[in-house]
Amino acid sequence: MSSIPVLNDEQWLNLLKYAASDFNEVTLSRGFQYFKQQFVRSLSASGDHSLQARVAGTEQYTVTFHIDKPASGRCTCPVGYNCKHIAAVMMELGDRMGYPASQLVNAKHHIKQIALASPSEELLKQLPGKDVFGWHEAMNEITAPVKPPYNQSQYIEELRYRLQHIRKASIPFSEIDSVYFDVHQELFVLRKFREQCTHGEYKYYTSFVLPRLYRDMHDLLRQKSAMSDFSLSEARLSQTLQYIRRQMAEETGFSFMEYGLYDVMWELWISHLPEIEIWVSRELDDIEKQSLLSPSLAAAKAFLYLQQSRNEDAWAVIETGGILKDIPSSFLLSFLYRISASGDWETLTNWLTKTASSFYRRRSHELEAYIRLWNEAAQHVPYAKQQMWSLLESMLPYSMSIIEDMLYEQREWKLWIEMQIQQEHDPLHHRVSVLQPIEKDAPELLLPYYHQAVNHYVSLKNRHDYKQAVKLLKRLEKVYKKMKLPERWERFFAGFTDKHSRLRALNEELKKGKLLG
Repeated sequence: MSSIPVLNDEQWLNLLKYAASDFNEVTLSRGFQYFKQQFVRSLSASGDHSLQARVAGTEQYTVTFHIDKPASGRCTCPVGYNCKHIAAVMMELGDRMGYPASQLVNAKHHIKQIALASPSEELLKQLPGKDVFGWHEAMNEITAPVKPPYNQSQYIEELRYRLQHIRKASIPFSEIDSVYFDVHQELFVLRKFREQCTHGEYKYYTSFVLPRLYRDMHDLLRQKSAMSDFSLSEARLSQTLQYIRRQMAEETGFSFMEYGLYDVMWELWISHLPEIEIWVSRELDDIEKQSLLSPSLAAAKAFLYLQQSRNEDAWAVIETGGILKDIPSSFLLSFLYRISASGDWETLTNWLTKTASSFYRRRSHELEAYIRLWNEAAQHVPYAKQQMWSLLESMLPYSMSIIEDMLYEQREWKLWIEMQIQQEHDPLHHRVSVLQPIEKDAPELLLPYYHQAVNHYVSLKNRHDYKQAVKLLKRLEKVYKKMKLPERWERFFAGFTDKHSRLRALNEELKKGKLLG
């Protein structure tokens, strides 16, 4: 069978009207339960806009359905038509095509709301002449009937669904204005949902949804930046930055989510512009007019000072704004990267020292990035290396893996092996290739590491660990040969076999490993 045909907005509206007129609320509710429980086992096309589905129930039923003629749908259940199985199939179809199945459950209510929310032609014609704040006012008007429900995902879907009326309309936007408008529709949804988080009763649930919406917004900004040149409309760009600054000013607490949008916009839309210094000065002037800075605005101000190489002023903003302990380490890293790119190694060392506490107990990749910057600084500032090692020691145990990696990269074999022994690792903990450079450079350092591990496995006195001991002994023999000390190996091995001659299972494994004749 062929793939399912694409469902468009007009066909979806017809399905809503069909559900509202031909189904009762009980049947739609039961159909929704079947949909949620994934009772629609298969859904495939059987002709032009015709579908066939298998739906589980008291027994398995077959539904045939035509998208353009929904009333002709039939089911092999005793009801035969307009049943919960057909309702479940329509919901499954809508869900697969990106339409909210919940709208079918409340089809009558939704149809009424669509009629009330349809924007006037006059309002739509005015949009190209409005600034971005006028766009947001229009979107407020269009979505006014949407009331925040308990189901927050449904709230987001309702907002976006109403905004589709604008997308479908023939608005004479320029190509770049059309891109900006797409971005601002999502910024609008984000703002409305954030307001719901602030004033609503279900903050526990919103705390999960809101970060995802911001990540989606970041992805959209990256997607649009790859397709468009935002500098083609400096007025819209300036207005958009002004809009984000307003959101940053209103942000409460220390989430820095709005600053995250500002940072991404700056990186993708502005950083490559030829008159970047003018943009930086203009932005700073606007922020400095604020009498009281929110945490996000303080972060933005520090960021802009760094753009002007005013590193001391940037640090003063971070320090006096009290944001150091709360600002996400990813944003601190972006500040540190900019100092590194400027080649001001003394300042980088100073900032790395001052921000160290922000990287304690952080995710390993953030701590690793922080230490890589220390390594850069240490190549240019004589005292930076000692400071770096002192900090790494103070960050134990979180810095353990980083210290290991650095010792290994710097071929500090003695310290690296001592660290393995301290952590109760043994040579079998590593891939053979990990120990090969040590066997080449300093094989004598491996002797205590191997001997200790062999004694440990033999002391456990079971067949499996005897096999492990034999593996280590075979490697140990190669190390002695590498050192050109075969006689020391023979003396050790003779003493070893004599000491453990009564361990029959061990001797059997030694024979299997061809260490004993």
